[in-house]
Amino acid sequence: MAGKTLRFINFLLDTVFYFILLIFLLLIFNKVIDRKDIKWISILLYFLYYFLFEYIIGQTIGKIITKSKVIPITENKDYYFFRIISRTLMRFILIDWLSYLFSKRGLHDWISKTTITKL
Repeated sequence: MAGKTLRFINFLLDTVFYFILLIFLLLIFNKVIDRKDIKWISILLYFLYYFLFEYIIGQTIGKIITKSKVIPITENKDYYFFRIISRTLMRFILIDWLSYLFSKRGLHDWISKTTITKL
């Protein structure tokens, strides 16, 4: 299981890469994207960033750099798709961020029955 420091580093790295990707896309499609749609595009991109990386390879860019990975905490590896969906959706709730003040695992880990481990 990963500690709070590793999780915080992953969060910072992923946030930087997410914003780089968002700015890159907005610069490329600046003539096509209306300003009022930027909020929805950024929310969709945030969801897709975490969901696709964690579902397909079990790692976001931050986790690749820190050599850590998302794994299920139960023996039953069924429903991995739904675990990652719930894990990703929980990231949108402010309480998830605050849950790290009181626990080693965030709400998105607890709900999805997943954790982060060092490779």
